[in-house]
Amino acid sequence: MRLSFKGGIHPLKELHEGKDKSMHKPIKELVPEKVAIQVDMHVGAPSQPIVKKGDQVKVGQVIATAVGNLGIPVHASISGAVTAVTNRQMLGKKASAIIEITSDGQDEWVELHPLGDVETVPADKIIQQVKDAGICGLGGACFPTHVKMSPADDKKIDTIIINGSECETFLTADHQLMLEEPERIVNGTRAIMRAMNVKTGVIAIEDNKMDAVKTMTDAASGREGVSVVVLKTKYPQGSEKNLIKAVTKREVPSGGLPCDCGVAVFNVGTAAAVADAIMEGKPLVKRITTVTGCVKEPSNLKVRIGTSFQDAIDFAGGFTEEPGKIFAGGSMTGIAAPNTDVCISKANNGIVVLNKKDSVVKSPTGCIRCGRCIDACPIMLNPQKLKELCDAGDLAGAKKRYIMECCACGACSYVCPAKLELSASFKEAKDKITARGV
Repeated sequence: MRLSFKGGIHPLKELHEGKDKSMHKPIKELVPEKVAIQVDMHVGAPSQPIVKKGDQVKVGQVIATAVGNLGIPVHASISGAVTAVTNRQMLGKKASAIIEITSDGQDEWVELHPLGDVETVPADKIIQQVKDAGICGLGGACFPTHVKMSPADDKKIDTIIINGSECETFLTADHQLMLEEPERIVNGTRAIMRAMNVKTGVIAIEDNKMDAVKTMTDAASGREGVSVVVLKTKYPQGSEKNLIKAVTKREVPSGGLPCDCGVAVFNVGTAAAVADAIMEGKPLVKRITTVTGCVKEPSNLKVRIGTSFQDAIDFAGGFTEEPGKIFAGGSMTGIAAPNTDVCISKANNGIVVLNKKDSVVKSPTGCIRCGRCIDACPIMLNPQKLKELCDAGDLAGAKKRYIMECCACGACSYVCPAKLELSASFKEAKDKITARGV
């Protein structure tokens, strides 16, 4: 039986899903000559730089320390000289503080301190090791992993879900990770389970990745409490609330979090990073990123954090035609990059290059009340009514109709025959509501 949820969409494979180009492309490692590492990659206060121009650093060395309850440290991803500690425009609305390092060509690591095997290491040491490794959610949200692993005492977690759905268009990084390094994912899953004292770990994969279902099932065989479930291929299957509904039949309460229904969700890449931290003592300095679209060699690259988009695109053979738009992430929820000088952060699971033709945005027309957006919404909202309220500036009214529950998946915009910018309007309204305390 294929597990699923109500609502959602099926992006046209030939035109929009775009996974075929990079699917089953073996992971290749890219070590750039220069990186620009953001200190604000994660949810929470930006980390505090502790290096200055001229300092020599090694791979894995702490270059910015944690600030606040959600803070995590930032580590050098290459060895060499710090050439700048400054501000630069990345993907956010405001410039980010960055630490620029130029490689010395040695790729020399600092001394590492592994804890040992995930099945025998003292469970009470795992969460601190995860924090020290600077791990945050690699599915795109970048929420600090050690915080998610430390729920409040009154939030009893009984199920861990490892998200291998990768429902976003164009991206195949998680798929390839499951094919090539399934043991890392299972080891990370077991480490998380032991640290949180949870007996049930479920690895959830869509049925368009049955080869990954096999590799993960084989890797999980004999591992205590770990199983694999198959999901129906549908977007946005990987959204936390939808995934929890599909796997456990539980619903996250309005305004609540997954821990409110006894579940914690982690991306497969996050689980692999946890395994690296425990078993090898390695901090999070690299991640797997899909580079695809109008490039000569669509690829799945293991890139160092801080690698420029241009270096990643060049490593994939360069452009095949003049780009019209470049996304960080897939085409449904990705962020349009202002240029190719922006750099890969812990959140960037893909670089998608669209040509001029596919980048044209059609002009919106009037809503015809067809109801397709309502059918597509996985949260069961009324996007048409919310758009009216947003256009009228009625933020209080939009909040009463649960706009804050919108997961910004873009399904409503995708199916809208009038090409209304529904999801973008809702995101802007949510930002205003949060900023103004409406």
